[in-house]
Amino acid sequence: MTTISPTSVSMYDFLYQDTQPIVSLLADAAALSIPQARRATTASLQAIVSALLAYHQRHSSQAVSKKLFGRSAIKDLRQHNAMSFETIKSALYHRHDVTDTLFLDSATIEQACSRIADEIDASPIKVNTLLTSLCVIAIRELAILSEYSQLDSEELDKWFALQSQFLAAARFDHTLEHKNNVPADLAVSNTEVVQAEIVRTEIVTTNNISPFDSYWYQLTGFDSTQVHPVQDMQQATPNYLKAIGRSAQNIQRDQHDDLLMFEPMSAIALPHQRWLLQLAKIADIYLSRNRLQIASEPASAPTPPLVNLALLGGSLDSAQAISADSTASFKSYPLWKNPVIWITLAVIAILSVLAMIKYQAKQADPRTSVTQKVVQKDKRESAQQQEVIEEISNNAEH
Repeated sequence: MTTISPTSVSMYDFLYQDTQPIVSLLADAAALSIPQARRATTASLQAIVSALLAYHQRHSSQAVSKKLFGRSAIKDLRQHNAMSFETIKSALYHRHDVTDTLFLDSATIEQACSRIADEIDASPIKVNTLLTSLCVIAIRELAILSEYSQLDSEELDKWFALQSQFLAAARFDHTLEHKNNVPADLAVSNTEVVQAEIVRTEIVTTNNISPFDSYWYQLTGFDSTQVHPVQDMQQATPNYLKAIGRSAQNIQRDQHDDLLMFEPMSAIALPHQRWLLQLAKIADIYLSRNRLQIASEPASAPTPPLVNLALLGGSLDSAQAISADSTASFKSYPLWKNPVIWITLAVIAILSVLAMIKYQAKQADPRTSVTQKVVQKDKRESAQQQEVIEEISNNAEH
């Protein structure tokens, strides 16, 4: 059984870990010290994620895909496959375009910059440079993650609906998390509790992610009370949950050792759907590559991460144990998303069009028909001459 953290599908957690290597570049661009830039980056990410959730709430996943992820500024920035001064220069060029689209208005951006500036004791102008530059980079990273995971509009809506629970205060209550992870029927000594708390503290320190400030909800206009994560009851059948490891008690160890499932986490509830597990795994692979680490531009663009389908759907033996109803509930990969099929169809269409054009051109060209008639006439005359010659030869012999 392969487990994965639920925070792998958290936009805030993903961006927080993803952008750590570029704090020094942001500090240089905004003329801030490293400690100031680090605190400003965390606060700016909270403002950006909150603004993105509010944007999705006001519009839809289609608007997010087309007006944010598909924006020309994001496409231009995605041409850079490594973080360097050139990448930051491109981000500085496009920063106002993306930020103005994401946030409600310029007054909201100014209020966000003023609040962050007060926290780090810096001027709002410097914070504005960092916030707006980080905004275009963050949207670029989420656009890449969404494309690599091949999320459609419906899956984007579900992904956004899950985000508010990752920002809730209960999620950052690590004491509550530890208590919830202790089995009720297990007698634990005080020494064991202390040791467990030490381990928990080390994990928290390693992740080092700051709790989310609900002020950003008020500023950006995001209403978390209106968010209701969509539960697909068809995919919540007992057989399906057993097949993908939703319940650890129902797992047959000899058949499901290679499956992927989310680790339990207090205040976090995730549906174990194939697209979400794939998104989580790809996010982990993406972060492991340190794509935002300062480096020279590679010779070729890095390939998208691949996920072993056996981790999502199980082995052949386990698949045979699933009933027909639960098998039908699996979300199959749509053929229209396969780029090979589209390329093949495009080649066939192009060749067909070229053949049709060539045929019509031959039919429409008068020189072609005249030439064909001349050739046919020459052939007939040659045949007649040959017949005359043969007849004369025969008479001469007689």
